[in-house]
Formats: sequence, structure tokens, C-alpha cells
Amino acid sequence: MMVVPSLAQAEEKTSPPPCHAQPPALTPPGAQVILGGREHHRPLLSYDLGPPCMRLELPLGVAARGEAVTAFDLDRDDEPLAAKAFGTPRIRVGARFDSGRAWLPVNLALEYEHDLLTGAFGFDPELRGEGFAGAEALEHQLRKAYARVSIARAAHLQLGWMTSHWGMGLLANDGDHGWQPGSAYFSDPRGGDRMLRAQLATGPHTSYGLLAAVGGDIVDGDWLADDDVLLEGDRAMQIVAATMIGRGKPHGAGVYAVFRRQKSRDDAVTDVMVLDATARSSFRTGGVKVSLATEAALIMGTTELAPTPEYPEHEVMQFGVAGRAAVDYKAFGAVLDVLYASGDRNLDDEQQNGFKADPNYEMGLLLFRQVLADQSARGTYTAGDPTLVGVPAQDLERIATRGSATNTLALFPRLRVRPVAGLEAYTGLLFAFAATTPVDPFNTRIAGGVPHNALGGKSGSYLGTEADGGVRYRVNLAGAEVTVGVEVGALRPGSAFRKRDGTTLGAVYGSRMMLDARL
Repeated sequence: MMVVPSLAQAEEKTSPPPCHAQPPALTPPGAQVILGGREHHRPLLSYDLGPPCMRLELPLGVAARGEAVTAFDLDRDDEPLAAKAFGTPRIRVGARFDSGRAWLPVNLALEYEHDLLTGAFGFDPELRGEGFAGAEALEHQLRKAYARVSIARAAHLQLGWMTSHWGMGLLANDGDHGWQPGSAYFSDPRGGDRMLRAQLATGPHTSYGLLAAVGGDIVDGDWLADDDVLLEGDRAMQIVAATMIGRGKPHGAGVYAVFRRQKSRDDAVTDVMVLDATARSSFRTGGVKVSLATEAALIMGTTELAPTPEYPEHEVMQFGVAGRAAVDYKAFGAVLDVLYASGDRNLDDEQQNGFKADPNYEMGLLLFRQVLADQSARGTYTAGDPTLVGVPAQDLERIATRGSATNTLALFPRLRVRPVAGLEAYTGLLFAFAATTPVDPFNTRIAGGVPHNALGGKSGSYLGTEADGGVRYRVNLAGAEVTVGVEVGALRPGSAFRKRDGTTLGAVYGSRMMLDARL
């Protein structure tokens, strides 16, 4: 929902800073350099315009992913979702202009970025429901079209369409923070939070890198803006404020607040306040680098969505916290991700407690992205059975998780190794518990309110164990960067997937192949 932009730096009175900050070198290198001697990507169409650091870049990116998942049951009638395979392409164009130090103390930056093609193809669930993984339509998405004017470090005015990212991407995620060498991250993001924003910021000030920003957003598909919270027909406006310390430093922290008013296509109003704090630190001891990061978000307010005769308005109280610890020693590394997302044990009481992480904050390949996403998608249909209450409940399309991690305490330790330049292998075990007893609206109601899952069984508290492994290979050709990869996963569902006959959902297997070329 909120991001502090990259801010122009005033010219130092001593030696001027370099025009381009060079990322740290890795050992072995994170990319095999074929030509040009540069390990990191820089757009091929890049032009120095003469004055100090004035530059025009025209980046182009093409990405493709193919996924396959074995069959698994979706509901109490053992209705299976057949084995599926689908593709997710992406063609991205852009343009960036920065006036550099030519007009100091004023700096002008312009940026345009557009996914000309994104979405998914090749999969038809052939079952009723909304939110199946891989059933997204092909479309285009405007991501950025904005201008930023900076006056030294005193003020930065930013206006236009832009993406939003904060902290670890737990809530605000721009869909542009995926796998990188050394991350051991099972991620290949698509989409991202996009809004029409006006923002005023100041900083960084003092040697501590202090920044502050306030702004307002329109989040509405009719205004070419969207995020994972909005469904078709929704519209939202929000006021945001943020401050952070440690910009560009090894240690940093920040907090932002958002007040959001959202209306559905039926004019049901949701008013929420979001408080999100994040912190990070990195240091070296001997030849070992240690990195730590955390983010915690609290959402509170009221909503008229999913009303009942007893509760036409619900209180919203949701909480999520994520943490990451990474250790790197030359070619080897280890990462531990921990996520807690509150759940909602009773869908018919006065509170809505289910916290949903952003879909681009990924935890593994199968459990959240496929199995729970598809079972909850099927639940949008089964919960509408008119034999329950005579007429279908409202807002059933919001039951679907759409790939978000929710109602969980998950631990995901991983190891990685880079034996030669550009080639990296990584593996991990995901252990996931339910924060509260999982409930399926249909099966819980016909069981008299006793929590039952989508398969009709009495819910247990263990979601399952998932083993994932992957290999990626990156080459750099005179700045152009190509990454290919393959990832595989096996999920052993736990007691949360118990069926009516007492057995547990069988193992689920999946894989994906990826190509990402940035020119």
C-alpha cells in the first residue's frame, strides 16, 4: 500500500557520488558474464545525455513460466481437480529519465512501465468457483507512469501511476522482488500493487538516513490501479504516511500508517486503519554475512462485507508478522523464513480476523499457492448452496485466498549453494500449522458450527509438510540478463486436510519452469 520512492541525492561539496550504485560482488559471481565484464543487469538501450548523470533508459523484459500440479480433491464429495498445467507469460516495456546533477538543486525523474501481456493461459478448472490458481485471464497492466521533482533533500513531489512496496512485501508488494542470487527464494512474482498516487516526501536527512512521506492514493481498476485486496467492481481511496531511518545503511527501520476506505460494487463500505512496522540489519563476522529482517502489520476497522442478519457490520482485527534470517559464506548460504497470519475460526460472528499476506509474498510452491487456493476457490461455490439458508450468502467470492498465505504459523528453512558462477541450487522444507482451526463455510454450517474443512472432515491443526527444490542459472551478456530455472515440490498434507472417512488428502506434487530475460 505504501512505498517511499528512490530519492535524488544532492551533489556533495567534496567528490561527487557515482551515477550508478554498484551492487556488491558475490563469490562465486551471481551471474556468468559472457560479454562486457559486468555482472549486474543494465538496460541495453541506455543513453548518457551529456550533463552529469543525466540518463535515459529503455528497459525491455520477457518472462514465461510453465507450471504443472497433480490432481487433488477439492470438496466433501471428493470432487477432484484434475491434474493441471498452465503458462504465465509477461512482456514488459518501460522508459526511465533522470536529470541527474544537471539542474541542481532540482532533479527531475520520469518513469513508465507497462506489462503489455500478463496473466495465465491453458487451464480451465471445469468446476464452478472463483479464484482458481492459473485461471487468471490474459490482460495488460499499466504499472508506472509518474513524475518526481526533487529539490535537494528538502522536498520530493511524486505524482502519477506507480507501484507500492514496503518492508518485506508482506502487505504492500510491487511484484518486483523475486528470486535473486543468494536468496534461496521460491518466487516468480506477477502483477503487484499499483495505484494513482500523489506523494510528498523529505530526506534523507542526517547521517542516519531519515526520511518521511505523506500521500494519497486512488486504487480503482477504472483508474488503471489495482491491488490484491480489490476484486472486480471494488474501488478504494487511502491516505498514507511513513517514516524510516537507515536509508542506504546496514541497519534500518520504518513504520507506515494507512487509512483506507473501500467500496464494493454493491456500495458495501470497509474502513480500516493499517499499521505496519519493519526493521532490518546486516553485518559481517569473519567471512560470514548475517542478514535479519522483520515486518509486522495490524489491520483494524469495520466492514459491511459478508453481512448477516445478526451482524450487518463486522469488526476487522487482523494481524500478520514475518521474519527472515540469512547466513552467507562464499558459495553457501542458509535462510529461515517465519510467517504468522491470523485466522478466522467463526465466519458468522461479529469479527473478521483472517489476515492474508500479499500473494507475491510466497511461502513454497504448493500448499498456499495451489491447494488452499483451489479448495477455497471451490468453496465460493459450495458455500452458496441455497439449501443452507434459503438464499446464497453475500460476498462469497471473497472466501478465495487467491494464493495468499493465511491462517498459519509457517517455518521455511532453506539451504543454497552456488558451485560456479551463475548456477545456484536451493532446497527447503516448509512446516505449516493452522493459526486457528480451519473452517469451510458449507461443511461447518451443516455440522452445526463444529469446524470442518473443505473435504468435510473435522479439521486438525497441522497443514502439512512441503519439500521444495530448485535450480536457477543466470548469464549476463553485455548487461542483458537471462535467467532460467526449474523448481519442484512435494506436499504431504496434514490433519487439516482430513476427509469425512478419517483419511487424509494424499500427496500433491508440482513443478514449474521459468525464463526471465531483461534487456
